[in-house]
Amino acid sequence: MRRLFLLTLPGLFLAACADDQTTAPQPVAQQQAPKPKIAPQSFAPGLAEETPPPNEAQLVNDPSAPVDTPLCGSALREGASAGAALYAEGLASGSTCVRNACFEPLTGTFIAADGSRSVCR
Repeated sequence: MRRLFLLTLPGLFLAACADDQTTAPQPVAQQQAPKPKIAPQSFAPGLAEETPPPNEAQLVNDPSAPVDTPLCGSALREGASAGAALYAEGLASGSTCVRNACFEPLTGTFIAADGSRSVCR
């Protein structure tokens, strides 16, 4: 008797769960507008020459440190060469930034004359 009770006990629990309590799907009050897709962007924006809008301030790069500066250590040169291998378009963009000291194509930065990192504009 006990064995029969133990075998039917899980069935009772499952039967309790089987009560049909479904609700009708509620209509969506407002359909959500599809999200606009973001256009693909090239990496390191601003490396290519762009024409500025009229009547807007012209941004210029900071003066670069000398190309043979000791600020460019071997680790920085290795990182820059790895970045050039991954993103060669930054070097071929025609921008004057690639001629700056310790230019890093992945970040678009170089070493300025005061020794700080500067972003190419």
